[in-house]
Amino acid sequence: MAHSQNSMEFPVNINATQITTAYGHRALPKLKEELQSEDLQTRQKALMALCDLMHDPECIYKAMSIGCMENLKVLLKDSNSMVRIKTTEVLYITASHSVG
Repeated sequence: MAHSQNSMEFPVNINATQITTAYGHRALPKLKEELQSEDLQTRQKALMALCDLMHDPECIYKAMSIGCMENLKVLLKDSNSMVRIKTTEVLYITASHSVG
């Protein structure tokens, strides 16, 4: 009987440095939209970019005010393990700051 196995490695064809995101005041709203995407790679790229941005307390505050945390709660139930792992990482970074 065949078994499916999820790899805990990052997907080979995703390069977090090549994600096309907005900058400045439009970065977090754009990532919020991408977190809701049906495309798996778009969600994974958005989560990787969000992990990088969440090290800034101002970004955490803005993400909370525009409703990114509601999207992250939904992504905790995603079928892809990498999405769940990166979502948990974003939540951990957020909880580590006093703003979160």
